[in-house]
Amino acid sequence: MSWKGFGFVLLACFVVSAFAASPAKDALDEMRKQMPEDVKNGNVEKWARETLATQEQKKDGIPHILVIGDSWADVVGGGGSVGQSFLMKRLKNHSCTATSSCIAIPGTTASMWASAAFIAATKAAAKTADYVYIMLVGNDALDLMPDCAQKEKKTAEQCADELMAQALPNMYKIIDAIHEANPNAKVVGFGYDTMFGARGCGAISHDVFPQCWSSTAPAGQGNRCFNTQFLRIQEAWGFAAGNRSFVDKASILGATQVAGGDTKASTDPANRHIDMDKMGPPQYWPLTMECFHPSVDNCKDGDVNACGATVVMEEFYKDYWSKQSSVCPSGETTVVV
Repeated sequence: MSWKGFGFVLLACFVVSAFAASPAKDALDEMRKQMPEDVKNGNVEKWARETLATQEQKKDGIPHILVIGDSWADVVGGGGSVGQSFLMKRLKNHSCTATSSCIAIPGTTASMWASAAFIAATKAAAKTADYVYIMLVGNDALDLMPDCAQKEKKTAEQCADELMAQALPNMYKIIDAIHEANPNAKVVGFGYDTMFGARGCGAISHDVFPQCWSSTAPAGQGNRCFNTQFLRIQEAWGFAAGNRSFVDKASILGATQVAGGDTKASTDPANRHIDMDKMGPPQYWPLTMECFHPSVDNCKDGDVNACGATVVMEEFYKDYWSKQSSVCPSGETTVVV
C-alpha cells in the first residue's frame, strides 16, 4: 500500500479513534498493522537482508547512506512505498553524490530497535554504510505519554523526563551497536519539527500531553507547553553527539513554519527556533498523513515548498549534508530568518 493510500486508511481510523480512549495509541496501533510479517514474527534480520537486497547497493568510492527508524524515516528518508526517496532527491538536486538504502519500519520505537532482533538487523545493515540516518522516539511518545498523564498523573515535564529516561539508553544501545559493526560509519539524526497543525490533529497532541490543556494549565499556553516537551527529542541528539564522537546532530526545527510564512520562526543556525505558540502549518502536516508525517502530495521538483517532505529534507541538506564534503563537495546553503 502506498503512503497516500495508507494515509486515507489512517484517516478513516483516526476519525473513529478521535473519540476513543487514546487517539495517540490508536494511531500507533494502526501503523503497526503495516509491519512486515517477518518483523512481527521476530525475523527482523531476515527481513532486513531481503529488503536491502532489492535496494540500491553501495558503490566503490561513493558514500552510502543507510536509513533506519520509524515511519517518519520511511516517508522522508527512504521514500517508503511512495517509490521515491525525498532525501536523495534533495541531495541530487544539489549535485551531491551518494547511494542509499532504507530499513525503516512504521510503528517502531527506540525500545524495539534496541532489542536483540533489531540490533542484529541494524548491525548487519550498517556494515557497508558510510552514514546511518536515524529517526526515532516519536512513537515512544505516542506509546508512553498518554498513560504517564492519565494513569500516573504526572506533569507534562515529568512525563517528558520519563520519555527521555527510557529513550536515551535505548538510543545509545542502537548507535553503539552501529559503531561496533562499522567503526567508520557516521550516525546522524534529529528530533523532528513541530507538527500537528491540521484541523483535527489536536486529538493526538492533546492525548500525548493532555496536561498542557488541563483546567489548571495557563490559558492560551497549550501549544507552547506541548512544543516545549515534545521538542526535547531534539535535545536527545545533542546529548548523544556530545558523548559519542561518531554521532552528529542535525536540526530541521522551524523548517515548515518558515516555509509557511511564520515570521516568528527561524532556520538561522545562529538563532534557530520555532514559533512556540503554533504547531506546524496544516498543509505540511495533514490529517491524511496522521498529523505527524510530512505531506507527500503535490510535491514538485522545481518548488521546494510544495510539500512537507521536500521542505524538511531541504532543511536537512542545508543543516547537515551541505557540510559533508564526501557527499556534497560544493555544498551551498541559504538561511531563511
